Amino acid sequence: MTNPPETRTPRIGAWLSSTREGAGRYQAGRDRVAQILDTALEIILEGGYHALSLREVARRCGVRMGAVTYYYKGRADLLQDVLNMVLVPYADRFNEIEHVPGATAEQKLEQIIRLLLEDIQTRRTTGLFPHLWALANHDPFVAQAVDSIYILERLRLIPLIGELNPGLAPRERETLALFVAASIAGSTMFVGAGKPWAGELPLYAAIACRALIDVVKTITPEQLQAYGWRPVAEPPEWTPPTVLPDAAYRALVDGALGHAPAATARDGVDESAPAPLATVSS
Repeated sequence: MTNPPETRTPRIGAWLSSTREGAGRYQAGRDRVAQILDTALEIILEGGYHALSLREVARRCGVRMGAVTYYYKGRADLLQDVLNMVLVPYADRFNEIEHVPGATAEQKLEQIIRLLLEDIQTRRTTGLFPHLWALANHDPFVAQAVDSIYILERLRLIPLIGELNPGLAPRERETLALFVAASIAGSTMFVGAGKPWAGELPLYAAIACRALIDVVKTITPEQLQAYGWRPVAEPPEWTPPTVLPDAAYRALVDGALGHAPAATARDGVDESAPAPLATVSS
């Protein structure tokens, strides 16, 4: 029997990766949660989300069911924390790129493009994200989690686009960031791990950097209009299309920008959680 879709909204962000209730006070708890998440990720990579169960995680970890359900009450909670764990190295690398001394916006954008293209050649990314894309068509919880991930990615790109091309309106910058992110993610099926063109990544990356950086730097509102874009008056608080509820979208953006309210015990988050990691500036 299949499980009904999860109805609540996921809480996605690298700053949430160490906030599982009951795990923050003792090293043994943190180690157990790390073991559970590593095991859950491996199950997803091997058999997809449908293969993930708390019982299978317990079996592979060599522990009783209660040792898993103490931290996780269901698959949705587990998937949420797996994704947050996966996001941590991205956040760390993005922060490093952001703070490279003397680097220009163009150089930072190139580094981000190369980072994301190199990352799609890992087994983890090639195995995890296409599966999530497909699952998002049927599972609202997964759809919101995936949307959250790419919102966070765009928040890294938008300030660089604004610096390189200040003549673009906010909606144009956001949509251009979407185009850059989608162009890279869509490459997974061709140059990802084990894919036919994987060996051509150096050439592919050179083409991608040249093309994407050029369009970011040179596209103008007039050119967009010449190709059919008809700008309309934007409301003062325009937000990009999203499957997230308004409050969840705002909480995600606030968390990414480093000024979210303190975490609470809601949804299994430890009240003693650390403050969000600093990310891009607005």
